[in-house]
Amino acid sequence: MSIAAALRAQISDLSSAISRQQELLDDMQTRLEHLQNQLDSIAYPVLTLPPEMTSEIFIHCLPAKRDIDVVNPEEAPLLLMHVCRAWRHIAISTPALWTAFDICQTAGLHCLAEIAQAWFERARKCPLSVSIYGSLSAHNAFDAFMKTFRQNSRQMASLELHMHVEDFRVVDLHLFEVFDFPLLQKLSVRVLIDEDSEEDPADVNAISMFYNAPLLHEVLISEALPSFVVLPWQQITKFTGELYSVEDCLEAISLMPNLLECTFSAFELENDDADELAVVSHPNMQYLALLTTTSILGKRASSVEVLTLIRLPALRTLEILDTDDFDEEELDAFLELSSPPLRKLTVRPLEGANSIQLQLSPPLVGLTSLIELEVWRPASVFVDVFFEFFGWDSSMFPQLLKLSFLGVAGLEEDMSYEADVYEILCNAAEPIAKRRDTVAGCAQLQSFRVVSRGTFDLRFPPEDLLPFSVLKESGMDVYIGTERRSIV
Repeated sequence: MSIAAALRAQISDLSSAISRQQELLDDMQTRLEHLQNQLDSIAYPVLTLPPEMTSEIFIHCLPAKRDIDVVNPEEAPLLLMHVCRAWRHIAISTPALWTAFDICQTAGLHCLAEIAQAWFERARKCPLSVSIYGSLSAHNAFDAFMKTFRQNSRQMASLELHMHVEDFRVVDLHLFEVFDFPLLQKLSVRVLIDEDSEEDPADVNAISMFYNAPLLHEVLISEALPSFVVLPWQQITKFTGELYSVEDCLEAISLMPNLLECTFSAFELENDDADELAVVSHPNMQYLALLTTTSILGKRASSVEVLTLIRLPALRTLEILDTDDFDEEELDAFLELSSPPLRKLTVRPLEGANSIQLQLSPPLVGLTSLIELEVWRPASVFVDVFFEFFGWDSSMFPQLLKLSFLGVAGLEEDMSYEADVYEILCNAAEPIAKRRDTVAGCAQLQSFRVVSRGTFDLRFPPEDLLPFSVLKESGMDVYIGTERRSIV
């Protein structure tokens, strides 16, 4: 066979092979189109929902708390946009998904201004909640972001700024005279303090950009004096001051004549500073909480000494939370000199601190208006004395409706000074039944709770739980157990 004939034969074979492969490819294409048509004809239940219902479901997908920025493709709302075209359209068209704008460490976002602009546009006219953690003034898109921020300030109902002093100063100067917050109701100002900080909040002119906020009523200021920010103090009804000196606390109370709720974390007084401070009285405050806060530099504010320098004759709720230096003498002095119509008292020691050694002193027992008493990690001596009188003395908390012992030592723990669950039950059964049924002149106790901090299920003989089962059947709210479940 000649060379030409051999080549023609090879070409013919390849052409035939190509034809066969083309037939197979056409057949596969036909099968693919048929399968795609079948797939497209399937009505997924989730896609048959009305867009309004899908929007409502999307809103419930928003995380309760974010660990990182909202610019996170693994969380709603951005995650919802990556599922399909229909969901993307619904997500973008649901303003409620875009009302919270939380940014941490702004330096890592190269398109901060563009992101904010898109976010706020999707929120349309809904009130905005904005939280910014990190330096703004050093950002390369600072001016562009401030333009977007200013254009949307009129929609902001909640604003939290956690920045360095320099950032607050530059932002204030940048926006002065053109800034107003007609919808702003809640403001948090947290000053970032670190070892390299060159400016002290006390040395900076007061930040004035929040003054024009006619609806503002709730304010938190952390690691800065109240005077760090110019605010419409007359209209503030709820205030939190974190990492304050006692003097700062007194200044804050004096600034707000219409204050109703107040929370402080305060440092201890140094030496004889108390002798140099004047007592402050506030006639309207109804709620006070004293708690512990630790600064970035490790300084802990947990003092309750401010009680010795304030008089709150209208106070209805007092909560002393997570303190490690509780002194009942300070509480007694406050109760005796303020004579408040207190309805709720909560005392909770810091985890790891000594148990609460409350004494049933005359100022405490004299709280005839008290409706709810909540004691965490009670000491054995307190439990013994409390129930020794509770079931028989009608002058002891005569209006009490709710009694709770929380964070109680479990049976597996060996705590020499703390009362455990079993000790409380043994002391409480007869007095509570007697108070509920037969003590004249007393309100009928409605709730009794004993909650162990342990994780092991509690087990008691049925006869020990019987009195509490009877009380529960009579209509009392009785809860005895761990945080997971009650055994009654």
